[in-house]
Amino acid sequence: MSTKAEKDAMKLAAKKKAAERAAKVKRLIERLRLHKDVTKAARVSMVKGGIIVDVINVVQAKLAQAAGFTAVCPLDFAIKDLEARKMSRLVDPRVTQAIANAVLLPVVAKVTIGHDIEADVAIEVGANFIDESEFAIKSSATVYMETKSDLSVPFICGISSLADCLKRLKEGAKILRIKQPAAVRVDATVVKLNEILADLAKYQDDVEREKWLKVNRLDESDFANLKGATDLSCLPLYAYGGICTPRDVALMMAMKCSGVFVDNSVFASDNPRKRLRAMVQAVKCYDDMEEMIKLSMGTGERFV
Repeated sequence: MSTKAEKDAMKLAAKKKAAERAAKVKRLIERLRLHKDVTKAARVSMVKGGIIVDVINVVQAKLAQAAGFTAVCPLDFAIKDLEARKMSRLVDPRVTQAIANAVLLPVVAKVTIGHDIEADVAIEVGANFIDESEFAIKSSATVYMETKSDLSVPFICGISSLADCLKRLKEGAKILRIKQPAAVRVDATVVKLNEILADLAKYQDDVEREKWLKVNRLDESDFANLKGATDLSCLPLYAYGGICTPRDVALMMAMKCSGVFVDNSVFASDNPRKRLRAMVQAVKCYDDMEEMIKLSMGTGERFV
């Protein structure tokens, strides 16, 4: 006959199992809601003003969720190893599916530029955004998908100029990301942002604008919001490249980016949990120097 302690232990185990089942059902409902019912505009607003991070496993995805990141991008390799690979393609769907089932954050899937079948597969296994990524191609071909608007999830595209921005927006992209090679330094990202700002300044001149639109085969009526714009807030532009500290995040937000992408090297910090939380907080208090000093302390500087 079971003792009272054993019965209590059995009851506790049963309660724990029931709670785990309930949590699993809740996650499933949330994933289904995010996957099926949320509009593209609502999904974009979910990640705006936040940080999207590359993750290579469920552990990193859960760390990102706990820290307050707005989305995760599954990879099956570390960004620092990208150059050693001859080509990066769509991540194994099992990786995307496992991460999508483990966290409530939106999931961004990287696919080859122009590869609509990869996009369809990624959506079916749980992706909430598609990143038509230059990391997934090693040729000069840049024929982007023209069916972005037909698919059920928002598209993210890499850009390197204002012309790129407008072309990708016209194709249906909802988020733009600075196009950078792997393991670039943050100063290269600043250079790219300043180049786009310079293009935007030229766009404000009537003569220059007319020439520029003609050369790039674009119609002014599609981009009325750019007229009179003086900073990057007029574009759904996210910074990417070398962003790995709270100070880097603050710099990008000060330059009026809509958010930032960071690669998974941030998890190699001495203190990844503290660093991730500090980077999230830097999004909101980038212009508060006292707070930024606090956020910069003890976040771990070493990377592997």
